[in-house]
Formats: sequence, C-alpha cells, structure tokens
Amino acid sequence: MPSARNQANPAGRRKAGSPPARSGFGAAPANPRALLAEAEQLASAHALLGAQERLDAIESALGRTPRFRLIQGYVCFHLGQLDQALALLQPLAERQDAIGPLACTFLADACHHAGDRPAMAQLLSSQPGWAATPEGRLFNARLCAATDPEASVAALLPLAEGRFPGQLRRMAGFDAVKLLDQLGRHRQAWSLARQLQCATAPPFDLQGFLAPLQEQLEALRCADLQPLLPPAPPAAAAGEPGVAFVLGLPRSGTTLLEQMLDGHPSVCGIGEFQGLTLLSRELGEQGCGAEQLTCLSGQRRSALGRIYRQPAQRLADGQAAWIVDKSLISWMWLPAIAQVLPGSVVLHLRRDPRDLALSLSMAAIRPTGVLGWVSSLDQIRAVLSIHLQLTSLAIERLQLNHRVIRYESLVAQPKASLRGCLDAMHLPMHEGVLHPERNPRIPITLSHSQAREPIYSTSVGRWRQYDWLFGDEWEQLASLACS
Repeated sequence: MPSARNQANPAGRRKAGSPPARSGFGAAPANPRALLAEAEQLASAHALLGAQERLDAIESALGRTPRFRLIQGYVCFHLGQLDQALALLQPLAERQDAIGPLACTFLADACHHAGDRPAMAQLLSSQPGWAATPEGRLFNARLCAATDPEASVAALLPLAEGRFPGQLRRMAGFDAVKLLDQLGRHRQAWSLARQLQCATAPPFDLQGFLAPLQEQLEALRCADLQPLLPPAPPAAAAGEPGVAFVLGLPRSGTTLLEQMLDGHPSVCGIGEFQGLTLLSRELGEQGCGAEQLTCLSGQRRSALGRIYRQPAQRLADGQAAWIVDKSLISWMWLPAIAQVLPGSVVLHLRRDPRDLALSLSMAAIRPTGVLGWVSSLDQIRAVLSIHLQLTSLAIERLQLNHRVIRYESLVAQPKASLRGCLDAMHLPMHEGVLHPERNPRIPITLSHSQAREPIYSTSVGRWRQYDWLFGDEWEQLASLACS
C-alpha cells in the first residue's frame, strides 16, 4: 500500500469476502502500532491475508484512527469488499492532511472498478485540490474516455512521461494504449506500449524463472507418479466444499470464467486467492519444490491442505458446495494440488497465443515476481510454451479431474463450455452462469470492465490487426494450444 509519507499510487488485483483465520505470514509483534506498520507493509506487497490478520488483531485498539481506516479501506477494496471499502474511505477523502489525497485515490479506484462514473465525477468535483494532482488527472481522463476518447488520450499521454512514478506512468500510458487501439491507431498503440514496457519494466531473469518449471516437466516425464495420487475423498462427506482451479495465464479469460461460475448458487469464486502462495512457501521452507514431486505422508498432506482450506473457506460463502480459485500460480503447482487437495477440479482455459500475447503486452500488468515476463513478446512466447507443455503433461500424468476450455468457445458457445465445467463438479446447469454482467461481485482485476458487460467475442482474432508482430513461431505455438 502506498505510504502517506511518499504519496505513491496504488495498484492491485484481488477480490474475496471475509478475512481468514490464518495468514501464514509469520508471527507478529504485540505492539498495536508495530502491527499497523506491518499491515501496511503487507498490503504494499499485496499480502492481503496477512495484512487483514494484523488489522483484525488491533481493531479494538486502533480501529477508529484515520491511518487504520485508510489501510483497512485499501485492503477491503483489493479483497473485493467494495461496500466496506467505500464506507471506510469516503469520510477520509475530506481530510486536509496526507491521508486525504490517498483516500481520494483509493476511492476513485474503487469507483473505476465498480463502473460508477457519477460517483467518480462527484469525487473529482468535490476535491479540486486532489483532482489537480497526477492521480486526480488520471481519473479525470478515465472519466471522459467513454465520451471523448481523443481528449482522454491527450490528457493521458503527458502522465506517461518519465517525471512521474513508474506505476502511475504505466496506468496512464496503458489506458492511452487501449484507447488508441479502439480508435484504430494500431501502430501508435503498439509503439507506446513498447516504450512503456522498456521504460518501466524492471529486468527479469527469464532463465531463472523457467529452470524449476523445466525440472518439473522432466520429473513429470520420468518419475513414478503413482505414490502422488491419493484417493480423492468426497468433499461433501468431509463437510468441506470442493475446490476448482481455473488454470490459465493472465488475460486468457480467467476472470470471465470465474465470474460466470460464481453465478451458480452452489459455487463461490474467491478470485486470485493467495492460498497456493502460502502453500508454496510452506513447501519451500521444507525444501520441497513442485519440481521435486516429493511424496508426502497422509498426515503432512492433511496439515498442508488446512493451510489452504482454512482461509479459503473463510473467504467463501459458507453455503457453497464448490470454491473456484483463479490463482495465477496454480499451473506451476499441479503436483502439490494433486497431493494436498485431492479431488480438486482443474479447468484449463486456453486462448490463441497471439491474442493472449498482444493483450499481455498492451495491459498495465505489473511486470514483477511471477509476472515479470509480460514485458516482451519473446519472454511471453517462452512462458506460453512451457505453460502449455507443463499443464498438459501434469493433467495427464497426475490423472486430474479436468476440462479444457477454449476462450474462443467460451465466448461463442458459453452454455456448452459451462456445462462441461459444471459436469466436472457434478452440478446441474444454471441460467445464472450465462450472465456474468449480473454478478454483484466485482472482480479487482484488469478485466473488471469486461466482466460487467454481457459476454462478447470482439477480442477474438484481434492479433490480426497487429499481424506484423507474429511470425511462423507463433503459428506453431497456436497449433500447440489447439491440440
């Protein structure tokens, strides 16, 4: 979370419900103000479960303080709890100290994700001081994008310059990229996207990222996997909801599929839940990477399963028979899922690699951590290739209950695609899954605006407008994705 001391701009993508009982982020100090500082640091790193745990522990002591309410509002927003976030942030926006502008920025971001243009207009008009800041100028440009895209582009381009913080530059610049694309100025859009990636993306160790995935791939090809395949306990008998993982890279349609499934009365989507991150850290501390395919005892499997399930179930509707998790790292941890969460369903979402690569290259995704590869087409192609190889082999060799869903089929024939997903979960078809735009839960992802609209297919084949970028190697990758 941006500090009130440095006035940096926020960004993040999370959604879900109530705070979990266990975060897995380690012991915390007893001093309330030290806990508040820890909560702020964790929120800045998007470790939202840990931040929420700290805030819960000190609410009775500091819950009425402006700084607590600011951090709580930020965390609630990125967990998708928009009503709570708005209630916390709106009174803070009136403050004349350093907290006021930050509250305005968080509040405007919440309005933007909710598509509430009147509320954003009201905020901008009522806070002229904040509206004149770079952050206020960004949201003012976003406000006029629907009615005057040319004027919006003209307002955004100066904000993409080097004198502003990198994340603000990326958000403003990639907003301009999107508008230029919509205006048919494709070469200008691509040129600006490349400039932004080169100027704001940090160096990324692609080979270091790929190495453990290559090891896992070799292990899946060669190892005896029978000990990794514990029998799947019936979730209902255990009194626990089943878990379905939407397996896909960013911009492949994972938000759309999760929002559609969340429209079923027996399903609860929990967004890009951090449970697998907690699980991977726990395994890493024991020297058990996914590539080692370590066989775990039944007792250890149960303990690790609780690390995932306890916070997941706190985030989910208690009446749901199934939880849907669209974690961005699930494709890298399928051996662990097979052992620790037996009986899980894997919904492997695939999209034409050229459309996917274009969308990744021209979106304001933070190119850090496990997403550090999104800043160049060559890196994207390398990750796409191993993603397709690894997921296909893991699903086959680990005998996972799965369905493969083509994004193109999902938007063209949504009922058939969703029927396959629900069949894997032994659930009947329900009309609610065909209308994600009616879902009151708002995803905090780059796809939030698309998820608020009826299903459309205009992004299919978009790469053809940028065909000069894609050679024969991409045709081969597209063939692999369709196989």
